Amino acid sequence: MAKKIQIAGAGLAGLTAGILLARQGHEVTILEASKNVGGNHAYADSSYIDPDHVRRSLGLEIQQALEPWPFTRIWAYGKKFEFAHPRGVSAFTIERGKGKTSLENVLYGQAIQAGVKVEFGVRLTKKELEGLPPGSIIATGLSRSVFESLGIPHQPFLGSMATGRGKPSRPGVIVYFDSFCREFGYYFQARAAAGALVFNIHKPLAASAIQEFKEKLEKNDGISFPKWNDDLGQTLAWPMAKWNNYNLFLKDKILAGTLAGAVSPVLLFGVNGALFSGRVAALAVTDPSAAALAFKKIAPWHYHYPQFAFRRLRENAPHAILKPLIRAVCQTYHPERFPYLMRFTMQPPGAAL
Repeated sequence: MAKKIQIAGAGLAGLTAGILLARQGHEVTILEASKNVGGNHAYADSSYIDPDHVRRSLGLEIQQALEPWPFTRIWAYGKKFEFAHPRGVSAFTIERGKGKTSLENVLYGQAIQAGVKVEFGVRLTKKELEGLPPGSIIATGLSRSVFESLGIPHQPFLGSMATGRGKPSRPGVIVYFDSFCREFGYYFQARAAAGALVFNIHKPLAASAIQEFKEKLEKNDGISFPKWNDDLGQTLAWPMAKWNNYNLFLKDKILAGTLAGAVSPVLLFGVNGALFSGRVAALAVTDPSAAALAFKKIAPWHYHYPQFAFRRLRENAPHAILKPLIRAVCQTYHPERFPYLMRFTMQPPGAAL
């Protein structure tokens, strides 16, 4: 029997759920706070993701937003490493944001084709979120205000981000592990869309730390951006406050994407998890019991719990320990000799579905 379904959030998880439900004959309306899909900026992301598996499992075409990610450059406390991914791994940089071929807009086109209705400029208050009909899906991504409104444990995303244009001559992904932050600095590009990010989760970054990252990125890699946003923590949050912070259901509502906890604890990969949790959320509309079983596979224990323990180690260990440890991993890694080590640290949520 066809239902009227409301979804809060036209991000990756919300669009995926909407497409799948509309294809089943349901009447789907997505309520999106922004004035357009993808927000105001064009940027990039990266993940281990298999577009053929996404096509087979979800019926979604995402190749248009992807660019091969052949290798990574890592600066480990001042020492440069470059290496390929483990054999057998499908890795891509992903165009995100407002661009015509961003993953958001690629999915949006498929949603409109499936008959999904999207209402833009609808920012829901706590009362309005709670007032959504039972069985509605909430997939509002990194929105800190929604985490707070729903009482879901979270940590603010404390850092600085810039977006701009990339150059084909640069690596698609550059990562900095250094003493200026507990997490990492990150440069990313997919086609012309590019950006840089440096952040902490527990403690705000000092202005001097942000400046140090900018200077090293420019000196070492020739990359600079004219404008940075230093107030990410005011609006963005991650579900990393607890190791078991996974929630498919919240009272009579269904959660999906980052809000449901579908994020890699180690490197915070979220694209694959968003897509597959969108599928689980769609299933929860018609078969909650089957969805609950499928949701357990979003982050299987043999990956997630050790990953979370590794995260806590990195968050709390002094740099005097992290520096030789990270350098040792980089020095000994080889794509043929240590494929399982890298798969452990980089396995994205949803890979088992």
